[in-house]
Amino acid sequence: MSSAPQNNAPQNATPSGAPAAVSAVREVEMKLHLDPRDLFRVAGLPVLKDAAEGDPIVRDLRTVYYDTPDRRLFTGGVALRVRQDGDRFVQTLKTINAATPGDSAAVAIRKKWDWAIPTAAPEMSPFVAEGVAALVPEDARAALVPQFTTEFRRTTLLVRPDALTSIEVAVDEGQITAGNACARISEVELELKSGRIGRLFDLALALQRRVPVRIGTESKAEIGDRLVTGRLPAPVLPEPLGLTPVTTVAEAYRHIVRHGLRLLLANEACALAGGDVEGLHQMRVALRRLRTAIRLFRPLAGVPDACRAGNDIRWFSRRLGPARDWDVLLSHGIAPFAATEKAPADGIAALTAAVREARRAPALAAVEAIQSPRCTGLILALGAWLEDGAWQSGAVPEVRAQLDRPMAELSGPWLAAQHAKALKAGASKAGRDLDAADAASRDRLRRRLRKLRHTAEFFRGLYAETATVPFVTTLDALLGALDAEHDAAVAGGLLRSLSADRPEHRSAADSTARWLAKQADKRRKALPGLWKGYRDGAVFW
Repeated sequence: MSSAPQNNAPQNATPSGAPAAVSAVREVEMKLHLDPRDLFRVAGLPVLKDAAEGDPIVRDLRTVYYDTPDRRLFTGGVALRVRQDGDRFVQTLKTINAATPGDSAAVAIRKKWDWAIPTAAPEMSPFVAEGVAALVPEDARAALVPQFTTEFRRTTLLVRPDALTSIEVAVDEGQITAGNACARISEVELELKSGRIGRLFDLALALQRRVPVRIGTESKAEIGDRLVTGRLPAPVLPEPLGLTPVTTVAEAYRHIVRHGLRLLLANEACALAGGDVEGLHQMRVALRRLRTAIRLFRPLAGVPDACRAGNDIRWFSRRLGPARDWDVLLSHGIAPFAATEKAPADGIAALTAAVREARRAPALAAVEAIQSPRCTGLILALGAWLEDGAWQSGAVPEVRAQLDRPMAELSGPWLAAQHAKALKAGASKAGRDLDAADAASRDRLRRRLRKLRHTAEFFRGLYAETATVPFVTTLDALLGALDAEHDAAVAGGLLRSLSADRPEHRSAADSTARWLAKQADKRRKALPGLWKGYRDGAVFW
């Protein structure tokens, strides 16, 4: 094993004077977290060693990240660092994440600029170049100060899984330090040098079968910034899908599934940190969208292998559900009741504490599921299946022709079919008597409307916004009322189970349950009007 530095000096290095301007390099990589006890095994695994070109190279790297005290660079979407590699210094400006909505999930796609510099102090002269000056404004350059440091040992090897693919594997062990705060580095970075993105998923899956890994969703720069600010990861809401009238069915499917996987992964850090319950909620939203998309496109794309045995998407959603139910009880049940004059202050405070305690075990189960090999395997397998594209290239000619059609030609019939099922579910109870229907019938309607809502969100970019807004607004109003009723029913069940186990909280639990029941009665009275608005409203397809 060699410990000599790699000969990969930036091409824009100059013998003397200011570094020359350089074009951005596109970096495509996947990050995998490992237990430190497993990290030393990675470079020697046959799946890497047998396909490696040359021996592994080991380097000790020290990197200082710079920003202004008010974090102007980071909030502008870039990170500036100076890395020491032996007696060499390389200054790098890198976007935090330059992936577009159409890019693959689980893979970070960034732009970066490298300059060889003579010392550890940042050089300002490269930032006058066009394309870089706007990223590091002139008035920010004088205010740049060190923010945090990374120190780690990196073992790299170049792997060639096939003649067209080249992947640099970097095994990093060390830490990120910001003042008294620190975070451990124990990860593998897979950087695609040439070939298709799907090969990153294939290699990650091969590693995951031999050593437990978890997909990393934050760069070292993002983790370091959190150490500096002390802020917990925030939830990430869904971004609009970028379908256009010329998007094919196959392209739409890739885009929709990537969107679901990206939303799932983007909220993982928030859900694990436990500081904002919205992160867990958005993970469940992502899973529902994935299930809806896979079912919707199943006649043309088939079912991914990852969704066959045990239906892992359903398994994962069910593991997250109980913790989310307790969250809803707290935020949509106890909190609004506590704000009323009828709530017994002392009893509600004790009940809130008891609910938080009851949530602890389901929350730990959710964290365990998120961190489990089964979850990682699901995401990697689904990503590999999607990016490989055999579901398209290997399809029979009739199906292939359908996949090559514009999505706009099929979206209307698909939306109409979902809409008809929802109308039938509502009409089964005469519409105007929806408030008098049994709870199971209303819940069936709710599930139908939920699938339609996801489908409408998938395809609304294919239509004029002025046409989609009225329909989506009436749909959301009806669905919101049915969701609230469902949440109230779940909350009532949790309160009953809690009061049975903890009699001392029975009075406060019963008071809360009665208040929730009254709110549910009020919402049910509004259902006929909401149903009529939805039923009689114009569709946009």
